[in-house]
Amino acid sequence: MGDRRNHDRNKADCNCPDRHNKDSILYSLLSGDPTSDGEHTSQNEERSLIPWLHNGSPSTTTSPPTTSCPLVSCHNAPSAVRLCDPNETCQQVALLLLKTVQFVRTLPLDSAFPLKDRVRLFQHSWSELLALTMAQYQFEFQVEEVEISPHLSSPKSERDSQTHSPVGGTPFQLCPQGGILKCLVAMKGIPTKCDVDTMNTFFRKCDSMLLDDKEFAYLKATIFFSSDVPGLTNSAMVESHQSQAQLRLGEYETAMYPADPLRFAHILLSLPPLRNIRSKVVTQLFFHDLIGDAPMEELLKQMLTNP
Repeated sequence: MGDRRNHDRNKADCNCPDRHNKDSILYSLLSGDPTSDGEHTSQNEERSLIPWLHNGSPSTTTSPPTTSCPLVSCHNAPSAVRLCDPNETCQQVALLLLKTVQFVRTLPLDSAFPLKDRVRLFQHSWSELLALTMAQYQFEFQVEEVEISPHLSSPKSERDSQTHSPVGGTPFQLCPQGGILKCLVAMKGIPTKCDVDTMNTFFRKCDSMLLDDKEFAYLKATIFFSSDVPGLTNSAMVESHQSQAQLRLGEYETAMYPADPLRFAHILLSLPPLRNIRSKVVTQLFFHDLIGDAPMEELLKQMLTNP
């Protein structure tokens, strides 16, 4: 009882700002009051609950279990990839991009359609159009997983090096590094296994529908004429061309596949996943070895406007 009175007297002499708020976290930690179930929260338990608040830890303690961390979704760093044969693959993709540019050039547009709008539409949709061209020509490519360096530069392949650890020997899989890496990878457009899986899933979907060249052309026109692109001079004209492309596709499906009235709807439903194929990823994966850090949008503009 004497110890208890002395303990209460010490609490009364506490000068902390939260001494009058007995519900505050700071008061609970400093006062040493028992928890609701009658047990004291030990220092080790505190560290296991909020490990990222402690810069160091005693040599006798071990890392907290993964399941106790609120950032469990960030534990695994993204799996970056690179082309297995970049020289040949990049050249093939460059040829497919030229075919895509040629398609945009040959679209039946009258002289009233602003060239500025055509350039903006192409800069906005080029990666999706290229993906459709890849699917049309049944393009295939192989990738390998690579390890991301601490500064997101010069990643090393698993076949070229042993397991890599960043500065200090802390693996990227531990939080918060894993979460930070995910953000940096997304911002820089570093290709990941998830990005490649997205592309391959779309390619397989197109293969399963057995699309012909006319269907691919109508789909490309539907993607290209998007009135949602900011900065258009005549968005109403763009929307009209998109409606015409969809109408022609519907008429074609009715004439060629009368026994499959849902084919038109199935084809249109295959387009939304294209939005998940990011242009930054396509640039880094297929064109970085060819153009380096040159701005892709400017290159696309020159390809479209110069004969």
